[in-house]
Amino acid sequence: MIKRIWTDSDEMLQLEVTASNDEQVSNQDFYVYPDDLANFGSELQNFPKSQADVVSLEYGEDPKFYCYYLLRAIILDSVGHAAIEIKTNNRLEPPAKASSNFFMPSEVATINEFGKKLCGWADDMNTDFRFEWKCA
Repeated sequence: MIKRIWTDSDEMLQLEVTASNDEQVSNQDFYVYPDDLANFGSELQNFPKSQADVVSLEYGEDPKFYCYYLLRAIILDSVGHAAIEIKTNNRLEPPAKASSNFFMPSEVATINEFGKKLCGWADDMNTDFRFEWKCA
């Protein structure tokens, strides 16, 4: 689920994302511009362009940023098995510190559909975005 928490005067969004692969769960907020979110969705719709194709949405690469969030689509092998990687770090001090890194195996068609629906949601964020993941 993706929930819009706040929109800044320059249109930057604060989103909260909850993701699960039935074994691990991640919940992290981060900041992104609507165009970056829509571009990510468009790239997911056309994923993969090759076996080495990687499509990602990343926030907080600089350790000075509030948190770190990575959502990345990858091809796992030569027969086209794919996955979405989720990697988060809230960059807080213990005991509030939390981080995660896990994969959600998927069919490429599910990743493409996720991208399509994400683009639609990026145009109209009046409700929370929910997507039921179909694992491969």
